Amino acid sequence: MPDLTNVDLQIQNRLLSVLPPDEFKFIRPHLEPTALKLGTTLAQLGDSLDTCFFPNNGMVSLLSVTEHGTACEVGYVGFEGMIGLTVLLGKNEMPYQALVQADCTGFRARTTIVEQFFKQNGVFHDAVLRFAYVVLRQVAQTCACNHFHNLHSRLCRWLSVMAERSGNKHLALTQEFLAHMLGVQRTSIGLVTSSMQMDGLISYRRGKIEINDFERLRASACECFSIVKREYEEFLDDKKFQPMSDARQTNKQR
Repeated sequence: MPDLTNVDLQIQNRLLSVLPPDEFKFIRPHLEPTALKLGTTLAQLGDSLDTCFFPNNGMVSLLSVTEHGTACEVGYVGFEGMIGLTVLLGKNEMPYQALVQADCTGFRARTTIVEQFFKQNGVFHDAVLRFAYVVLRQVAQTCACNHFHNLHSRLCRWLSVMAERSGNKHLALTQEFLAHMLGVQRTSIGLVTSSMQMDGLISYRRGKIEINDFERLRASACECFSIVKREYEEFLDDKKFQPMSDARQTNKQR
């Protein structure tokens, strides 16, 4: 279980950390420190949410689920954003399953409070809309990736993301779980992981993957890794978080 010690003093979530003092003063009393361990399901497809979750760290996968219960990952959320975005877009219904992939600490807040906060049209409102764009871009890129790119490069991308987000080169992952995330057969994962192990990228023992060469692994990932990473880096640019009124004023001064 992630450690909650002093988590209330360590706000690293981007949507919260960029808030000016007057906005943060409104939301601060409603933030509940929360810790979530690997494998926790935050929400199922179709669920209504009572609370939104703002991760400080770790990673939450967004899984597209079929009528038959099969699923594959279409995106992820970390410290940049929140779980519960659709609530602020006018529909309190989860369009995907949200599954914790790397231990998280963060904050919960009631959806009614977050909605009220969003409607104040301040920095939080603008930051959420920019984050919504990044999520849409990520989902679109993942769809293209799943269709056009080979399994080796896709798995390198996925493991690179996991290593970055968890801060750990030792990953507790079964072949069955990887097949579930990438939407392929388990036997296909077995063939690819064996090839990657022979190439020295990873070491694999039942249920455990160790990344031996992160730089080579990342270089072997498909272009989607760099594309999504750039989108997040641009989103994190401090200049993007000016209130719209301030941005207009800056443009006038130019």
